[in-house]
Amino acid sequence: MLVPSLELTRARLDAFEQMALDEAVFLGAPEGALILRFYRWKARAVTFGYFQPRTAAELAARERGLSGCALVRRATGGGIVLHDGDLTFSLVFPWERLSPPALVYRRIHRGILRGLSQAGLAARLWTGPGPGASAHKRCFEGAEPMDLVGRGGRKVLGGALRRRGGRGLYQGSLRPEALGAAPGEIEPAVALGVREVFGREAQTRIESEWALEARRLAEKYRSREWNDRRLT
Repeated sequence: MLVPSLELTRARLDAFEQMALDEAVFLGAPEGALILRFYRWKARAVTFGYFQPRTAAELAARERGLSGCALVRRATGGGIVLHDGDLTFSLVFPWERLSPPALVYRRIHRGILRGLSQAGLAARLWTGPGPGASAHKRCFEGAEPMDLVGRGGRKVLGGALRRRGGRGLYQGSLRPEALGAAPGEIEPAVALGVREVFGREAQTRIESEWALEARRLAEKYRSREWNDRRLT
């Protein structure tokens, strides 16, 4: 159960609690806030994009040997993500009024690329074609333009966005094994990349009021009404 404490910064949460906390921070943060949170997973899980059918996520989970794991619909778009060793993080940030999503996505990934490069981790922006739009798309089955890839074009980082007024929510998944590094080595590089983009350090503290709101929102993310809103 979520605890209204600053210790949530390092707390291990299940998939429903992770989504709830992201939404609580996104909706509750003050105007202009820049907040970076690295997930600590309680167990393996599968998340799928807001517009995707749950049945596609169930199939992906079975094929990966993750049957029985928590499946939850994200409030962001994007594809199916298998959280079985990835480095997952979210960023709440000020979204400039005239900036289209593609430009915001590219800007964030360029910043993270700079952070990774300064840490000696090799990656690059993918500028080739993507696998194409599909309601059953899996995030790491192929790189989309402006994703980060490693050697041989293997996808390293993908993410998804949500916008509300002048703020945005980015949820990202990064595969440490594709960089040949441990998550603990990569987290400072991601934080550095965020600073490069926005010109300031991101807050990592979770305020107690966000934690309280997340406790309430977790019930939404556990509900069939939310997760079954599209089945096929």
